[in-house]
Amino acid sequence: MKLLNTALIATTLVLSSFSFSEPSAREIMVQVDTRDTGDSSQGLSTMTLINKKGRERIRQIESYTINQPEVDRSVSYFLSPADVKGTGYLSYDYTDDTQEDDSWLYLPALKKVKRIAAGDKSGSFMGSDFSYSDLNGVNIDWYNYEILSVSETVDGVDTWKIESTAKPEFSTQVEEETGYSESHLWIRKDNFVQVQAQIWVTKGKRVKYFSAKDIEQIDGIWTPNKLQMITTRNGKREHSTVLEINSIQYNQLEGEELFTTSALQRGL
Repeated sequence: MKLLNTALIATTLVLSSFSFSEPSAREIMVQVDTRDTGDSSQGLSTMTLINKKGRERIRQIESYTINQPEVDRSVSYFLSPADVKGTGYLSYDYTDDTQEDDSWLYLPALKKVKRIAAGDKSGSFMGSDFSYSDLNGVNIDWYNYEILSVSETVDGVDTWKIESTAKPEFSTQVEEETGYSESHLWIRKDNFVQVQAQIWVTKGKRVKYFSAKDIEQIDGIWTPNKLQMITTRNGKREHSTVLEINSIQYNQLEGEELFTTSALQRGL
């Protein structure tokens, strides 16, 4: 009986160690990539551009998304100020990793829809510190992930700190489409929301700092109400962008008529 009890205890300890083991870095990033963001969303937001002297430019944006098994579509329109009013941005994020994502920009002054080429996706989105690739997302299979810390507190919440670097076979593609060489990511353990990042830019000796704050559940979806990206050069702040959600609704949008290049040109 003693031998049997010892064996049962040993087996229980082994099973417990598996049950409570930390997930791998890749498993964590898969959860981040696949977390629930609703079948659709629509909302209003304010984008504030801040230069190194602290001067601000404020823009109002109306956005729509629809998520489907084959492709996630999103479209955004600038409502103000006058110099960007009517500008629209449309993107398709395909589930099939072999298919290149698509994105288009409509400039009302030219009355023309311009397709964003892969080599341009590392560029600034409308003068902000967010790039097109920041908005569209990236293919997690292009990267190697490593846990740098199993527990770091960010805004009072426990997170994993993860290093993200391009796999050698995708390094050229990653550099072309993102303009980044390496990232450190802080992921909340309770909901898999990325709340912080330090991002090394391949050119210009720049480092970006991302943060997501005021996170709450809206219609059952974990939603950061404030996103910030700060660009630094040689350790000094060069420019920053704050994106604040004014209102958002999930799972109320139907149909795909908003998500075409012809609709983008027509505008709201």
